[in-house]
Amino acid sequence: MKSQHHIKVSHLLDGIKTPAMIISPSAMIVERVNEATIAQFGEDISGRPLEAVPVNDSFILTAGSNGQRTHIDFKSGLVLINRKPYLLAIGRPIEKQQALRLQLQHLEKEKALQEMKASFISMTSHEFRTPLAAIASATDLLEARLQRDGLADQFYQHNISKISGEIFNLNTMLDEMLTLSKIVSNNYEVNRIPIDVRKVISFLRIRYFSERKDERTLDIKISGEPQKILADKDQLSKILINLIGNAFKYSTRHNPSIHLQYHKNKCVIKVSDYGIGIPDKDLPHLFNSFYRGSNVDSIEGTGLGLAIVKTFVEMNRGKITVKSVENKGTTFTLTFRYTDE
Repeated sequence: MKSQHHIKVSHLLDGIKTPAMIISPSAMIVERVNEATIAQFGEDISGRPLEAVPVNDSFILTAGSNGQRTHIDFKSGLVLINRKPYLLAIGRPIEKQQALRLQLQHLEKEKALQEMKASFISMTSHEFRTPLAAIASATDLLEARLQRDGLADQFYQHNISKISGEIFNLNTMLDEMLTLSKIVSNNYEVNRIPIDVRKVISFLRIRYFSERKDERTLDIKISGEPQKILADKDQLSKILINLIGNAFKYSTRHNPSIHLQYHKNKCVIKVSDYGIGIPDKDLPHLFNSFYRGSNVDSIEGTGLGLAIVKTFVEMNRGKITVKSVENKGTTFTLTFRYTDE
């Protein structure tokens, strides 16, 4: 190849980031290569005979550099340079393709395993609900009969209340497992609509956090001009139930509080308690599935709630942060925008 054509050919080759070469089709001599080819082979192989016989415009060369050997699969096609035919061959390391195929296979197996786990969790959770419903019904009947017969003394009331509490805890755990299985299997649809957060919180306080035995209640504070946020109502309810429930669970004396702050473009929701707090070493892992703080061994829980909360917050295009001081309390801050703009 004449020198005056080297610049033109160099521009052609330099635009290709993978190994590439120009080959004389008559003598099958490598006329010129790019930098990627030199890097793979560890030297410039221009001027050498092609060490392979192309079959259907394809050939494989073995390259070696720094003690490593790589097989490169070249695909060639005819190009005209100064009105003369040459072969332009572009290659890709076979190992990378094989590694990609293996990676895809592993991902497919992992996906199938996750789907199987989700299906098992869903089936098991549904199966547990039947005996739990029967136990709850029998407990209610027993309590009603004892009260009718005037036998519901402190001993019976205490133990029936304990049974009812454990049934509630088991149902909560099953709900979390079912929710997680839906998230893992991408079986959750987000229906974001304008929602009045005040009404949601008011309903949840009456439904789940009123008439407590410890006589504590949820303090609610509102500042700013109320506006509706865009969120999935069911998911927002689950987020708030979990955070408010934790605020009661991990504190014992003061009332937990929720503060709605309406700003110009967003609503900030702060859920605070004055309880045991979260150790600094636990904060980076707090939203991981099945992770529980190092100071909550004696308090029941699955370690799934906050992972679900974070997932639902992000599915609704919100943000969540946490600040905590051990033995003083914790505040979770949620931020949701009024529109998608």
